[in-house]
Amino acid sequence: MTMGERIKQLRSAKGFTQEMLAEKMNVSRSAIAKWEADGGIPDVDNLIQLSFVFNISVDELVGNSATTEHSKRAETTNYEVHDFGSQLHDIELSGWNDGVSGVYIIAEDQNFLYYYQSSDKSCGVYGVIGKKHIMSVSPVKGKKPTILCIKKVSREYFCDKPVKIELAKRDGLIKGFFDFRDDAYRNVVICSFGDDTLHLKFGGTLNLADITKIEELIDL
Repeated sequence: MTMGERIKQLRSAKGFTQEMLAEKMNVSRSAIAKWEADGGIPDVDNLIQLSFVFNISVDELVGNSATTEHSKRAETTNYEVHDFGSQLHDIELSGWNDGVSGVYIIAEDQNFLYYYQSSDKSCGVYGVIGKKHIMSVSPVKGKKPTILCIKKVSREYFCDKPVKIELAKRDGLIKGFFDFRDDAYRNVVICSFGDDTLHLKFGGTLNLADITKIEELIDL
């Protein structure tokens, strides 16, 4: 199956017209038609965005899908495979959830997109974003990325160290604005990850589907 056939198959499975998919991707309908006719291949940014729209990994989108058993192990994809880490991105989340700006996307797994955010004033930080809560991923224009030594990280990187965890805000203007559940997870330690949950030190379990962001805490 070609890339174009794959995109068309996934679009049809979602019940999207070319116009609907183009609107979600913020591209023209002719761009979708061109991809589906194999007249061109989406660039890295559009591949990432397509994976979010179709709720699959980039590997699955480009035809390098792993087995179900492999996916359950939630192994990360090295950023070098997809040219991750070579472009700064802004990631917007749905609702009242806070996204991130000016980050390097370095890997992905079944649930999370992994990022690195550099800083002029301190060490950079590693974090993850819950893929189901992503609205858009946009390249940062007018700012050249810096060549960095970025580590390959997985879920285990965020275990046994201080992190902050953000949960999906409740729906609705009032409920979302006054949702302060994150306050309980501003400085916690993760013991381990399960298939659908994570376990906190000193007790407590969170569903992975409820998590919008995990970010390591750095001592300045």
